[in-house]
Amino acid sequence: MIRNYLYRLVISDATSHCYKNSLACFSPGSSILDIGIGNGIMMRDFHETIKSKALDITGIDINRKYLAHCNKMIQNYHLEDHVRIIYQPIETFEPEPGQDFDYILFSMSFMLIEDQRFVLNRLRKLIKPGGKVLFFQTMFKRRSALLDFIKPRLKYLTTVDFGVATYEEDFNNLITEQKLFVEEDRMLKREWFGGEYHLFITHFIPE
Repeated sequence: MIRNYLYRLVISDATSHCYKNSLACFSPGSSILDIGIGNGIMMRDFHETIKSKALDITGIDINRKYLAHCNKMIQNYHLEDHVRIIYQPIETFEPEPGQDFDYILFSMSFMLIEDQRFVLNRLRKLIKPGGKVLFFQTMFKRRSALLDFIKPRLKYLTTVDFGVATYEEDFNNLITEQKLFVEEDRMLKREWFGGEYHLFITHFIPE
């Protein structure tokens, strides 16, 4: 209960911005892999959009408590035909035979991944040709030793893992290296320590 309360207190604003903008990008009837779906709090505000667009969402996460709460949200808003959840890290996630995705969404989760290059390389076999990879996360332009020290340690105070600080230059270099083309970079909101909520809409450049 305390963990979910802190999750709602700290993350709900970011989650709202993420899903409001991401759902606007998703085409009706599309399939989505949500990497790090969390406790599903976004369903409270966006269940009607999920239904009206007939979206097929597969959400994975590695926190059983979050997923238990997420399952309750699915039931509360009658989303059983639209959202399924799996306890699995993206590093080992395997879709059902013949399943691939129109969109892959990192909702505040990319910064938590230890080997980002490995994960991005895996996505090629999970996404449909022409599919899009969306990254929603807090970006920082200027490097800060204080931020690098504080951000990974916030989980001990809040129980929420914020990962490490993501710097704009490093992120751009990484996705360029992995042959992802940025179709759109939306700056959604300015945050603490000079951070900004960004939604990156990308696709893989054909090899």
